[in-house]
Amino acid sequence: MNTVKTYSHMMTFLQTLLLCATLISSVAHAASITVTTSRNPVALDDSFHLIYEANSSVDEDPDFSPIYQYFDILSSSQSTNMRSVNGSWDLQKTWDLSLIAKEIGRVTIPAINFGKDISPAIQINVINSSSANNTSSGDQGTIPAQIFLEGSIDKKSGWVQSQFIYKIKLFRTVSIASASISEPAVSDPDAIIHPLGEDKYQTTRNGIRYEVFERSYAIFPQKSGRLKINPSTFEGRINPTQARSIFDRFRMSGQLKRLRSKAVEVNVKAAPTTVNLQDWLPTNNLQLVEDWSADINDIKAGDPITRTVTIAAEGLTAVQLPDLIFSDIDNLKQYPDKAAVENRQTSSGITGLKQIKIALIPATAGSYTLPEIRLEWWNTISNQKEFATLPAVTLTVTGAVADNSYALPPAAKNTQPLDLNAPEDVITSYSDNNAEPYWKWLSLFFAAAWAITLVLFFRRSGENKRSSRNQASVNKPSSRTAASLVKQHAKNNNAVETKNALITWAQIFYSNDSLTNLTQITEHCSSQLAQNIKELNHDLYSTDSSNWHGGELLTAFNNEPQTNSSQVNAHASPLRPLYNK
Repeated sequence: MNTVKTYSHMMTFLQTLLLCATLISSVAHAASITVTTSRNPVALDDSFHLIYEANSSVDEDPDFSPIYQYFDILSSSQSTNMRSVNGSWDLQKTWDLSLIAKEIGRVTIPAINFGKDISPAIQINVINSSSANNTSSGDQGTIPAQIFLEGSIDKKSGWVQSQFIYKIKLFRTVSIASASISEPAVSDPDAIIHPLGEDKYQTTRNGIRYEVFERSYAIFPQKSGRLKINPSTFEGRINPTQARSIFDRFRMSGQLKRLRSKAVEVNVKAAPTTVNLQDWLPTNNLQLVEDWSADINDIKAGDPITRTVTIAAEGLTAVQLPDLIFSDIDNLKQYPDKAAVENRQTSSGITGLKQIKIALIPATAGSYTLPEIRLEWWNTISNQKEFATLPAVTLTVTGAVADNSYALPPAAKNTQPLDLNAPEDVITSYSDNNAEPYWKWLSLFFAAAWAITLVLFFRRSGENKRSSRNQASVNKPSSRTAASLVKQHAKNNNAVETKNALITWAQIFYSNDSLTNLTQITEHCSSQLAQNIKELNHDLYSTDSSNWHGGELLTAFNNEPQTNSSQVNAHASPLRPLYNK
């Protein structure tokens, strides 16, 4: 009995020793991970390095996704080195991340998982940049900013669907390379943004001469309330001196710098209740202009004359301008052509133009009075309703009573840019009253045959198109499958495949096969995803797209609504939209 107990105690003791040896061995082989920074504290707009070091026994490659919440990872590199410690050689792995902070404050980067191994957490103090926009050389002990970004708006309050001019300006006294400035993003997802152009000039601030690069945008908000224009971002490398040779231009030298402008907010007022929303034209100047191709007091019966009416509105796009209605008049045939539209843009904004040509043919001699044309608009300067008018005009027609019936050939589409000084179109007329009666019956026969042929043609064409669409839908993956591919490639930081997957997904999700590039997708998705797609597009055309990280795009894509909201929002506002769906 005692022998059995003694044997049992010995087995328990041996098992305990084996467990302790295993634990000791495990501790001895556990990876040693350290984390350091190139400097701490760091400025908001300055890049810095976060360095992880581990020995060869680290379990797996690290998962740096927790860092995306607080920092942008500009680039990363990995290296492996051999080192000797107390005469013993060891394999050391290093991960070097170039980061830039997203906000000011004390930020704790949590522990990073290296498989089963875990790094220690680290706290980083992010302070305001020394080149902030409010830096002034007039303050004692303050060094003037060498480079800063400034956003401005032409007015703090305006009307819905009216024009706001937003300018983003980069001031610098230093040389820069590989520079870019983000496009403006606003809180109104339906707002229309038109780029107006760029300008370069010099200016003096606080006694310092700056080179200025300026971009202008026209913004047309579609909703009333507060409109926020998010900060624009500059990113580039700051060179302490100008390039000394042609080869210096191709070197990635200089400190990587990121600047942010201040956010801008404006108040967007709703249209007054006294205005018919379908006639809502908020502009600071609207004009109606009329031209004639000949003397209206000396028209021959049966001869054509062309009337040209132009609507010009400052601060509106051409698609906002309404169609005009021309009343029927006995014995006066009117043939309106398709309207020609144009947006003329300068740094001061957009002027929308709509031009309508109407061919008129009086059948008999006499006087013909064309009624007044009256167009209501809202003056954004005086904040009151006004009317643009073309007064009634009388045509004086001479000559014998015209026995012929006149008709115009189909008008050619106007595909040329609008030219208010171009000569009038020549309009021809012809008569068929002298033709024999049987020609009329023969014409009717051929017309009926042609109509039947067209019906059969379009029916077969429609069947072929439906068949093609059905075949295309069979070959395309589902929206869910396409979305999964986007997530997979973004998670793997594969910029090229993420681009291709996004285009496939957008074509399916928005039911639009014409979406063939990333820029087109940004016009349909949310502003958050659009910004990340623009950054992806920028990285694809940079010198090295292999450093792209898809973490932020993946987060924005996961937050994207699962239904196509562009069609739902098309009827959300009673105002006439600025674009055609």
